[in-house]
Amino acid sequence: MLAMNLRKDFLDDTGKEQDVSVDQYRDGRSGVPAIFTALFSNATVDPILAPYGLFVLRVAVGFDWIVHAFLKTSRGMETHAALLAKNGITPLLAWPTFSLEVIGGVAILLGWYTRQWAAFLLVFLAVVVWIKWPVGWGYSNTGGGWEYPLFWLVAQAALVLAGSGAFSLQSTLGPSKL
Repeated sequence: MLAMNLRKDFLDDTGKEQDVSVDQYRDGRSGVPAIFTALFSNATVDPILAPYGLFVLRVAVGFDWIVHAFLKTSRGMETHAALLAKNGITPLLAWPTFSLEVIGGVAILLGWYTRQWAAFLLVFLAVVVWIKWPVGWGYSNTGGGWEYPLFWLVAQAALVLAGSGAFSLQSTLGPSKL
């Protein structure tokens, strides 16, 4: 019945069917709650809300880097150095990695050169995925798998591609002031 009513909507005055696009046909649906039409009518990025979604992602990624870095100090930097050595990375990088994770996390959190810091820290995540690869997918595996690091790598890659979003420090300073 609904299909017949929709077909009648697209007949011209002579009774011939008009050429309509899929979007015109879809938007002509009657009887469907408006919320469903609003949610499923267009697959493009919402230009109004997308910056706020990126802001939420940016805060989550930046906060995660900061907390992750300070977890190293709570367990002792000797533990982090030993973990690096166990995986064939010089233990001399323990403090530099901590410092870069804190600085990069704060920069991402505030939206200051987000794309550049996120791209730089992708190297760290790629190394973690590479180290965790033999353990397997599941992060709950003994030794932790690469599921969780890969998730953060992809989330951070989205920031590299899309930028800072709303409320970023760099957007408030403007391009001419940096």
